[in-house]
Order: sequence, then C-alpha cells, then structure tokens
Amino acid sequence: MRVNLGPEPLNPRAMSLLSPKLCLPDWAGRFARARDGAVALEFGLIALPFLAILGAIIQTAFTMWASQSLDRTLQNTVRQLFTGQFQTDNSDTKDPAILLARLKANMCGSGATKVTTTFNCADVRLDVSQGASFSSSAPPGAINNATGDWNSGFGKNYVCAAPGSIVVVTAAVKFPVFFKLLNLGVVSFADGSHLLQSTAVFRTEPYQAPAGKGC
Repeated sequence: MRVNLGPEPLNPRAMSLLSPKLCLPDWAGRFARARDGAVALEFGLIALPFLAILGAIIQTAFTMWASQSLDRTLQNTVRQLFTGQFQTDNSDTKDPAILLARLKANMCGSGATKVTTTFNCADVRLDVSQGASFSSSAPPGAINNATGDWNSGFGKNYVCAAPGSIVVVTAAVKFPVFFKLLNLGVVSFADGSHLLQSTAVFRTEPYQAPAGKGC
C-alpha cells in the first residue's frame, strides 16, 4: 500500500525546464560563464594611467639629463669670465648683444669644436650681471608669468666683469615636453615647453688686463 506523504519532487529534467537560465539564448549563457580575456580587460582599464606614469618618468629623467648638461656647459663657459680671458679678448666691443653672442658661441662651439648637448644650444639665452654680495645676488626671471613667454629684458644684459667683482651668469633655454598627460609642476611656457635654467655665481680673479684691455 502506497502512502502519499506530499507532492512528489520534480525530476532533474523537469527542474531544468523551469530554470531561468534557459530563458537566455545560448550565446548569452556562454558569455555569462566565459572567463577568457579578463587580463586584457583589466589592463585596458589601467592602461591610460600606467602609460601616463611611465611617460612622466621618462620625461622627468630626460629633463634632469638635459638640466645637468646645461649646468656642465655653463660651468665650462664661465671659466673664461672667471679668469678674465673673455673680457680681455673682447675689450674692443661694448655692445651687449655682440658680447652675448660671442659668449654663446664659446659656449656652443662650432664645427669640430661643437659641444654636444641634450638641448638646442642655439636657442640658449645668456644674461650676465653683477651683484653687490653673494647673499644679495639672484638670477633674473626668465619667464613673464603674465604672458607665459620670455621676459623682454632677459638675455640682453651684459655687464663687463671687472677683476674681483661678483658675477651672476644665467643660461636659459626652452625644452620640449614629449609627454603632456601629467603636469610635473615645473616652470613652463604657454606653449607647454619647460624652462631649463642654470646660474653660476662667482667672484672673478684679480686678473691684470694689458693697457687698454679689459673693463
């Protein structure tokens, strides 16, 4: 004798017919279960910030390299002012523009003596001034913050360095930015170029110029 204790359980086939998964097309079910391409999708989400950080690292390293190159080139150049050689060799000229051009020519070189740099040496602007003391000597501003361009007076000053005087020599140049996704917080021009600037402050030797030479 069979005693009915309740409704009979559905067999697996009947349960599968009632499953909501069968309401989805086959391709949708496969898509929901698929795990292929997860790595590519995750990398796609972080690709932009990853590449931005990588570009910023490369740009920072290249800028530091160029800055050190500018420092080294300027240090080699100011030795002529330090010893009085440049003042003596160019005592026949008083025009600041000509003297600055000659000083830059000595800095960059030409032909076989051309100096190899990581910046465009032809675009360098030089400024030579004097200070009353080392503590009060400061480099002139190269950028006009209002216009985002060069200061109109920068790169036009040349003061002949007399024996024993304190001299401030500033070299500045535009440096291109290849990765602009991140603002590195450096001084920049309106066109996005960075400012590379190097300053040398020193007291000239008590050189003795021949009669009619020097400052």
